[in-house]
Amino acid sequence: MKQSKTTKIYKRMGLKYAFAYQVKKKTSKIKRSKFYLTTRMFILIIKSGYAPLFYFYLRKYHILIENEASLDLITKEYNNIKLWLDSDTFKEKYANHPYPPLLNPQELDYTKITAKVAWDLNLPLPPYYLFVFFGSHASGNRGLESFLRRCGGLNYCVQSSPCNGKSWAKESYFCFFKQIMRNYDYISPPPPLYFGYLSIREYMLNDKYKDKLYALIPKGKTLCLVRDPIGMLKSYTSYHCRHSFTQVFELVLSPSEIFEQLIQYPDWYYNEKCATWDWQYSKYPTLRTSAFRLSLLDMTFHDTDLRKALINIADEDILCIDMSDIVGEKAFETMNTLAKEFHFPAPKPSDKEKFEVKAGLYEGVLPIKFAYKNIYIYLLDNAYCSDSRFYIELGQFVEHKNAFEHYQDITQFLFQQECFYERIIVCIEKKDFEILKQDTKTCEQIKTYLLTFIPRLEEQRKIEEAKRFGEKDILEYLKLHKDLCLKAKEVFDSHLTFLKSVRPDIIESWKYYQEFLRICEEIS
Repeated sequence: MKQSKTTKIYKRMGLKYAFAYQVKKKTSKIKRSKFYLTTRMFILIIKSGYAPLFYFYLRKYHILIENEASLDLITKEYNNIKLWLDSDTFKEKYANHPYPPLLNPQELDYTKITAKVAWDLNLPLPPYYLFVFFGSHASGNRGLESFLRRCGGLNYCVQSSPCNGKSWAKESYFCFFKQIMRNYDYISPPPPLYFGYLSIREYMLNDKYKDKLYALIPKGKTLCLVRDPIGMLKSYTSYHCRHSFTQVFELVLSPSEIFEQLIQYPDWYYNEKCATWDWQYSKYPTLRTSAFRLSLLDMTFHDTDLRKALINIADEDILCIDMSDIVGEKAFETMNTLAKEFHFPAPKPSDKEKFEVKAGLYEGVLPIKFAYKNIYIYLLDNAYCSDSRFYIELGQFVEHKNAFEHYQDITQFLFQQECFYERIIVCIEKKDFEILKQDTKTCEQIKTYLLTFIPRLEEQRKIEEAKRFGEKDILEYLKLHKDLCLKAKEVFDSHLTFLKSVRPDIIESWKYYQEFLRICEEIS
């Protein structure tokens, strides 16, 4: 049984520190409670010179003030707020909205408002993006994102779930807001023109602020990418994870030592003693992981829940496409269709072959970051590069400024060729490249190492690819585990309710899902 953090602190440092940790933990929890926050808001309002009734006036509109700066703005805009809340426009548009904005979104200057103040005042996210892209993980998102990138797309996505007790939904609003505003210059004329879009993959099931987050995403064109759920389970069971995309390897390590650390499959299982999900690392994927994935509804199999949560978006504004439409020769045609629908630059005919590649070919093994003599060298899949952008940081949160400005492809400089195996390139930070150009000896040492490592990496990729399960493996496993099969049927039914209402033809085209339904009929 795993020990709690308190127990570990007690054993390592004694009762005093274990007690202090518990006090800090409880205090933090109290400060996040609704009672504490509303009481603090009431005190802030009284201190600012407002009558107590003003507190109830704000609460009527589900306003929860957490920052003094928010009250400063309310004081400054008090007359405009009163006019807005009394206006016919507000009453028509927001009379039944759970989180109505305290200021008119059409008249806001978002450059003068912080993300935290905007959240307090129920302000929708800044409208400086083309569309919303929502759905579940394991549906071909990486591929579509790489194609959108080639058309000038900037993906605005959420950060990983915080481990400090903070609200994931609230932090995601801040993250979206900052990305939209931080990249405003890139999407503005003059050319080259780029465009932003919101990626919504997580349904933050147990977060108390999840409804507010989705309610503050304004009405607009929306794209939903879907996939046969049996194919989704196949990808999930074959997925191998990494400790961190910022993991650094010394250039002197052997390829075997690096892959020993890099190749790790999470083997999830239900721990009966603890009555919770547990996991361990394995060198091979396991089919029993599918049971855990079917329970992880904040990450996947939640399309209907997400659709319901996006209350400002109408069904007629949502375009659903199947993953098969962005695979192989279909991808280029699909991207042209999406360009017309969402008004972004169409893909260049000269790039047609680049839209036929499998974006996730090196997922899990690239990018790799090497350290050598205070210089960092990166091996990267060129599917994640477009124009002058090199996406080294492939975690959930992507910093586009770094991709634009910090890195440089040096494959040609080192090896007099554009790439290895049509995909692998060598990158470096621009400041380090200036140093490297002056050091012939270091250049040769890096070249010698990489000429050994890159072929070994390609070999390892093929080894891992051979370990992957297929859809038939998933179906056989579900057939043998009848309770899990019926559980999957329940999960899929809920997940696909929205798609069934708007595009039943897509569901009917899924070969493996239709076979799964026949298995369920036999079991029942």
